Amino acid sequence: MKNRARNPRSRPGRRSGAPRRDPLIGVEVDVKIADIGARGDGLAETTAIGGKSVLVYVDGVLPGDEVRVKLRQKRGDGYGAEVVAVQKRPKDHAAAKCSHYDQCGGCSLQHLPDEDYRIWKRHRAVQAVMRAGISDAGAAENMVAALETSPPASRRRADFSVICTQDGVFVGFTERFSHHIVNVSDCAVLLPAIVDFRNQCQAFLESLPRETVAIIRNVVVNASDNGLDVMIGATHEPNLDLRQGLAELADHVDLARLAWKVGDHAAEPVAQRRTPEVRFADVPVFVPSGGFLQATKQGETALTNAIASALSRIPARQVIDLFCGIGSFTFPLALTGDRRRVMAVEGDIAAVRAMQYAVGRASAPIEVVHRDLFRQPLDAEALKDADVVVFDPPRAGALAQCEILANFGPEWILAVSCNPATFARDMRLLRNGGYELQQVVPVDQFLWSPHLEMFAVLRRTLPAAA
Repeated sequence: MKNRARNPRSRPGRRSGAPRRDPLIGVEVDVKIADIGARGDGLAETTAIGGKSVLVYVDGVLPGDEVRVKLRQKRGDGYGAEVVAVQKRPKDHAAAKCSHYDQCGGCSLQHLPDEDYRIWKRHRAVQAVMRAGISDAGAAENMVAALETSPPASRRRADFSVICTQDGVFVGFTERFSHHIVNVSDCAVLLPAIVDFRNQCQAFLESLPRETVAIIRNVVVNASDNGLDVMIGATHEPNLDLRQGLAELADHVDLARLAWKVGDHAAEPVAQRRTPEVRFADVPVFVPSGGFLQATKQGETALTNAIASALSRIPARQVIDLFCGIGSFTFPLALTGDRRRVMAVEGDIAAVRAMQYAVGRASAPIEVVHRDLFRQPLDAEALKDADVVVFDPPRAGALAQCEILANFGPEWILAVSCNPATFARDMRLLRNGGYELQQVVPVDQFLWSPHLEMFAVLRRTLPAAA
């Protein structure tokens, strides 16, 4: 018997060949939408082969809708599906606010009537509180404050994907349930100045040779207080002609700054008319290229006010602000109301340098610390003098830091989260360590999307570990 050559990258015991096709893919079924899921799509059930009930996720529907759908792909414990025909619609859908709504994956909930949308968004916060261990639905409901919502056309940050194909240049967002890019020539959530720049940027890119545009991967736009700050992400450095063209574009659109970034290297300014800055507690802070800002000014104000309201009831002199960014909460913590000493901790070195410069100019009682809190969370020694800890991590949450806070944290914690799932996990950790979750404020900076910001107040009821 001949020895067969084995692919060293294949798994032993697994047969080669095409994967078996799921027999339900492509099947059409009639379903009634029961609810709206966490990702903004309708939830229904159908019967699989063998009589087992499976979930169906349907885009662009409301509870009560009866529709015929075609199952298109396996998705977790169910199937994604597209509507083939509407059989019954007991409630009118809201009119789309954007011409790209049927394609763009940015907003999945524009079809919800306004009041239904607000109820659904706030209910996401209630569900997160219950997943944090508050099993009493009434208690969770009473704990969550009214929803703070940013208005349309207020988003001040956008990350546009760029791709060049035979059909042209596409500058926009990914299509729903796809990797295709949609040209978003209008947008109901972005600031008009950002949309106008996107359109002029696309026209500029269309004037370039295809091989030049092919090196560009994305365009990040931040609206600072003194103009748009643009950072282009690319695979290679721009040539001289492209540099000249970009400088002319920046001059024509009156950008504060236009920078170019290759891979993980630092961004290099190509054109700069002003240094982009934002103000926190009336302190000007320079914004690093592509730096993080709260999605809307209104959302930032709502979160800052929630923190200030909580601190008005807490006698705090020493505050630690974790994942502080460029100081959207740090400066109000230190300079408004009762003056407090603040230790601000951030892992992004560009943000740390911007903070340090602003602190020096303002002579603020703030110590800025560069530290990767995912790899090196603050320990018991670093936390021992704090009266309050404030944290606002990325979507991944603050798991490592919360594990230490649960044992050694101060009496009060003020937590901000942009992900209800990791919020629930982190709050459960803190509650298990002896903290009581007292109040939650839901803040909607991501209008018509499933995303939700949440602010929470926690107080220690059991002593910290020795």
